[in-house]
Amino acid sequence: MDDTLTTSAQTVLGDLCTPQFVRGVELTQDRRAGRELWRQLEALGLLDALVPETLGGADLPLAQAAGVLFAFGQHALPLPAAHTMIARHLLAAANVAAPRGPIALAIADATQRSAFVPYGQVADAVVVETNTGTWLVALNASCVEKHGDALDATVRFDTRVAQPLPARGIAELGAIVTAATMAGAMQRVLDISTAYVNGRAPASRTCSTFLALERQLSVMAGHVAATRVAAEQGCAAHRSGEQRIASAIAKARASRAAPLVANGAYGLMGSVGNAAKVDLQLFTRRLHAQRLQYGSESFWDEVVGTHARDQRAGMNDDVVGIFDALDEVATLRPGLR
Repeated sequence: MDDTLTTSAQTVLGDLCTPQFVRGVELTQDRRAGRELWRQLEALGLLDALVPETLGGADLPLAQAAGVLFAFGQHALPLPAAHTMIARHLLAAANVAAPRGPIALAIADATQRSAFVPYGQVADAVVVETNTGTWLVALNASCVEKHGDALDATVRFDTRVAQPLPARGIAELGAIVTAATMAGAMQRVLDISTAYVNGRAPASRTCSTFLALERQLSVMAGHVAATRVAAEQGCAAHRSGEQRIASAIAKARASRAAPLVANGAYGLMGSVGNAAKVDLQLFTRRLHAQRLQYGSESFWDEVVGTHARDQRAGMNDDVVGIFDALDEVATLRPGLR
């Protein structure tokens, strides 16, 4: 990973993407919300990190930008910056000028005329894949309806007024970047939980109780580390022949871990007052939502299982082995804990 780029992202997000900022954008639910932070990300070159140097970007492979994706998740960034990095890369490859505002990624539903769009309420455009092709859709020329309580939207679009793109695999790309941001969010949930456990007054905890809390933290840490390893491998496989299987493993691992980490955090914090949980829910709520975006664990498990079956006999053993191997790698990387 590019440490300089990651440090730049962590600095600006730490200064500007505070929990208060995140809640403000979510409350406003306005397309122009958060644009000062967006300009800062733009000025640092983070959004063009994957774009060729000849077009003003840094021409980095996705693996080198993985730390930036983790940072987006760690700070609950309420804007589709990770999506935009991928979208600008696709648009540059197609020699299409990219909108300078936020761009989301989406897959058309069965009607092929609408799509569920993560961050759709705060995006200017969406790259949406249909059965007939992939399109750049301007949201100011589309019908955008709020979807749920977050910043997501249902968008009805007309491809006759959209820009066609020679791109496929939007689900895989969405899965890769979502798994990476989920890994960052899980790390923040673990950090909040660890700070809470370590901050409990010694007199208020018995030895057995504290050991139980420590064991729960260890289980959560294992899920976080394995998710990060899988996401790193998914990013490393971008634009390779292994992209689909790597993205499948990354998203399946992240989606499986999300409720375990989120629910584990609330189990650890027990009856702690609402004030201490305010920031935590910014991350856990996002994790529960992202678990289903671009395919849940059951969807991607089927892809992993089919790949394992095609490669070797004994599908179930191979699928289990893949995820066991990820967990084993994670335990050998204590720096991720």
